[in-house]
Amino acid sequence: MKIALLLGSVIFLSPQISYSQEFIELLEGSEEIKLDGKSGNYIVKGNVIFKKETTRLYCDSAYYNFKYNNIKAYGNVHLSQQDTLNMFCDSVFLDLKTDYAKLYSNVRIRNNEYKLVTDSLDYDLKREFGVYKNKGLITSISANDSLSSDVGYFYPKAERFNFSKNVVYKNGDYTVTTDTLRFNARTKLAYFYGPTKITGDSIVMYCEKGWYDVYKDEGVLETNAYVDRKEMLIKADSLYYSAKDSLYIGRRNVEIIDTTNKIAFTGNYAFSDEKQGYSLITGRTLAKRFDSEDTLYIHADTLYNYLDSLHEPEMMKAYNNVKLFKGDMQGVCDSLSYNRKIGEMNMYDNPILWAKNAQLIGDSITIYEANNKIDRAFIRNNGLITTHVESTDYYNQIFGTTMNAYFDSTEIKRVDIEGTAKTIYFLEEEKESDSLIVVERKGMNRLYASDITLRFDKGEIETATYRESPDGVLYPMNDIEEKEVRVEEFKREDKKRPLSWQHMIYTQQEIKVFMDIFRALIRLEPKEEELEEVNEDIKVGDDN
Repeated sequence: MKIALLLGSVIFLSPQISYSQEFIELLEGSEEIKLDGKSGNYIVKGNVIFKKETTRLYCDSAYYNFKYNNIKAYGNVHLSQQDTLNMFCDSVFLDLKTDYAKLYSNVRIRNNEYKLVTDSLDYDLKREFGVYKNKGLITSISANDSLSSDVGYFYPKAERFNFSKNVVYKNGDYTVTTDTLRFNARTKLAYFYGPTKITGDSIVMYCEKGWYDVYKDEGVLETNAYVDRKEMLIKADSLYYSAKDSLYIGRRNVEIIDTTNKIAFTGNYAFSDEKQGYSLITGRTLAKRFDSEDTLYIHADTLYNYLDSLHEPEMMKAYNNVKLFKGDMQGVCDSLSYNRKIGEMNMYDNPILWAKNAQLIGDSITIYEANNKIDRAFIRNNGLITTHVESTDYYNQIFGTTMNAYFDSTEIKRVDIEGTAKTIYFLEEEKESDSLIVVERKGMNRLYASDITLRFDKGEIETATYRESPDGVLYPMNDIEEKEVRVEEFKREDKKRPLSWQHMIYTQQEIKVFMDIFRALIRLEPKEEELEEVNEDIKVGDDN
């Protein structure tokens, strides 16, 4: 038996309706069919098959209403479209006028690649798109990946999917949790919106907006983005990541923290190529080494970090406007290289190093470390060390062709000078008066020699050993000749000395704004002396 039914009416029941309408056919095989005159429903039972163009509906029983042009089907429902998309459920409501289906209970959707399971689903047969709003799970037939969400929109023909609320995507390598996800199965591009976390075997990625290319294993994370690889944390406003090429590119507010080697970098742009074994960072850059009591900070216009064959940090290079800060030690130069493995730092182009109250200058300076502390500074050509004599306008001065300055922590203990050695230092004597220590200056010693060794105590010259025809004069304090007060090469650069790591990357005006915000947060009125300090800092900044 084969019965042809019209969309909107039945030909033999309503001949006045236009014959141009599309047919819905009930194919042969049904066990029973009858008309309920009261409801206007055709009731069909047993091996029911409806056909309309390329769509077929299979079920155990169905109610076809010729007045409203719809079908209600029950039991082992199977809706097939173009033999490529198959929908299964316990019951379905099919509006034949709009080609819109509502599937209920134990819903399963399959095509050649994916399977969807949900509680209920709406499907537009004409536009070929479906939506579930009561949780769904999609699994791949050919691959080990799945996706679940509370709400989902899918376009089987275009192979596009939109998911929202409690979205979880899993494959063999990653688990993605997000609020909203758009996925194109053809291009394998996924776009996510809202708090998103991507978790792998040894990596965690987070963002609040971004995209990921499954084919290329690359993507962009934006807004509070970070990549945590256990031993390394990378943060930025925007992060490009390529697993295949081992590339990272960070833009704006970049922060890289290597917890294993205890170093960190901040800046506004970063590029890291692990295959080539290097990374660079620019824009308000700051490198930090925090493996000792005092953190070492290095700032420059551009920083490079190089890895060894084991992919461990080996060499850091800094270019243009280099500044460094560590507790009682600070420095400036135009370029710098730092080999952390052997503890050697080279400062080039007008280098200046401050260690407590001592200033060291030369054509270039090499710092040697021991146990992450400065042990020796080698000054090449035109070396000059100066220390301020307290409560005076005088300076102790040491000049020579080359120098080796030895330190205990950041305090000079000995200086060896070779070639055209010149020293000017002030002799002092401490006397106790009424339980007070009074420092009395006895005079100024000016000595020239070929080589000199000076030993220090608490930052002051204690003894001097001169070699090869020393030329010296001791002046009483009231008989010092003006021309002898300073060596010809004398230079002081105190205004260039970094006061803190913040002063290396922020302007004085920015620091003032930060202080104002801090005071507002703790609701404290600024004290008069604090205002004077800020004004003095701004004045110093203007002078620079």
